[in-house]
Amino acid sequence: MASEFDIDKNDLYEILSKKGINNLFHANTISTSITFLNEKNLLSRKYVEDNNLFQTPQYTDNKDKRYGIWDDIFLDAIDIHTEFRRPNNYGPFLFSFDLDILKSDLVKTIRITKVNPSKWDKYPLENDRYYSDLNQFDDNYRKGNKLKDVGSMFILKDINGKLPLLPYSNRFILDNPNLVVNYNNEKKVLADILTEKIDSILLANNFGDVTKELRHKHNFFNCTCWPKYNSFLLYNFSELKRLFHPTPNK
Repeated sequence: MASEFDIDKNDLYEILSKKGINNLFHANTISTSITFLNEKNLLSRKYVEDNNLFQTPQYTDNKDKRYGIWDDIFLDAIDIHTEFRRPNNYGPFLFSFDLDILKSDLVKTIRITKVNPSKWDKYPLENDRYYSDLNQFDDNYRKGNKLKDVGSMFILKDINGKLPLLPYSNRFILDNPNLVVNYNNEKKVLADILTEKIDSILLANNFGDVTKELRHKHNFFNCTCWPKYNSFLLYNFSELKRLFHPTPNK
């Protein structure tokens, strides 16, 4: 049943295009992203769980279930790492999609949040959680309030928990954490381990035409990610493992 919060995707495309937005993004941990690459789809948390696939826990899982968005897929129009010069809390692997995906049959129903669902406890009314008026969204979005912008997430519904990565993926971006770790009893550069692993998965799944990017390959351009990742290595190794290990349960 249609909802007043279901947004016309073609009108949304026009608004985003006029704002100079050409891509939509989804960030996740390395291990969950590997699941997506092997399945050739972004997958909802529910789909992964129901099909006994692997995903790392996210701090929003319980709330997503409570608010009925557990089977939905989330996209942003902002690369949070670049915009805020810090790691994305959802993970160091970023899927980038061409904005044209909005005009495709892959997108059925779309809603736009006013605030991140992790904060919905403070907003009991759906009118305070979702936009129902695209003009209001247009007036508010990308007008200089970055913290407010990051609360506007694009929730894809009615797609059975799957969004194909092809043909609209245009970049796969991996954070370079600038760390040396113990791996198979050897000291190795973590970015090298991950690049080798992910390259083999991309090759096996026919993603050769999608651009690959190692973020901050040689320096971090005033970003806080390298110090943050180094602090995880020193003081919170379980979080570093959750974010970066290809198989963190091993």
